[in-house]
Amino acid sequence: MANTFTVSIDIAAPPEAVWEVVGGRDQVPRWYPQYTGSVTDGDVRVLTRADGTELTERLLERDERRRFFSYSVVSGAPLRRHRASFEVQDDGSGGSRVLWRTEGEPLDEGADLEARLAGRQRSALEGLRALFGG
Repeated sequence: MANTFTVSIDIAAPPEAVWEVVGGRDQVPRWYPQYTGSVTDGDVRVLTRADGTELTERLLERDERRRFFSYSVVSGAPLRRHRASFEVQDDGSGGSRVLWRTEGEPLDEGADLEARLAGRQRSALEGLRALFGG
């Protein structure tokens, strides 16, 4: 059972441009089709899913220089504990590598968080890459 995992993707675009989208507080619906809306108030972001349900996150850390932020899901998902982060790195060739790290504890003690989420996250990252013509 994997409840700590990382998914990543390489994107042929400068890290600053990718960070502008990934780090944009209400940009998620542009690249993650599961979400149709996003509203941030202070350190709380509410994402609206296509079915109308909401996911509420608390934005925890942000480092513009490092192109990094972390967040925690506080409601709208069957989680006892959660923390995730995004980081956009320079891949050394003018492109970007996006890392999406997740750790958490599902309410269902036997659940595998990676099995539940990683496929959707990889698909979302493909949506991000598509914004940059990849």
